[in-house]
Amino acid sequence: MAINYENLGERISKLRGNKKLSQEELASIINVTRETLARLETAKRKPSLDTIVEIANALEVSVDDLLVDSLKHSSSTADTELHKLLLECNQVEEEILVELVKHMKPVLYRLGI
Repeated sequence: MAINYENLGERISKLRGNKKLSQEELASIINVTRETLARLETAKRKPSLDTIVEIANALEVSVDDLLVDSLKHSSSTADTELHKLLLECNQVEEEILVELVKHMKPVLYRLGI
């Protein structure tokens, strides 16, 4: 399966936004120009494996999280509905939802769900 560069770019952009990083800031962290990062996010340029790893490290996600739709076997939860919902949350909303899930999981277990 080939890498879906459009989805990869969209995912990088969304994760960068969640971290409240500008293109300029992320580009500086991964040692590329802002223009290069913009081209990666719009799939006008294909990143090297080294760049993908740099981006994953800078965004504090796994490479699986970046490439989830291009992998046949992934341990990532990045393509799940819950993960997509969390990506749309700000930091406070994410913390609240994570706490809710932590408290609900034992209840579901006790109910046999």
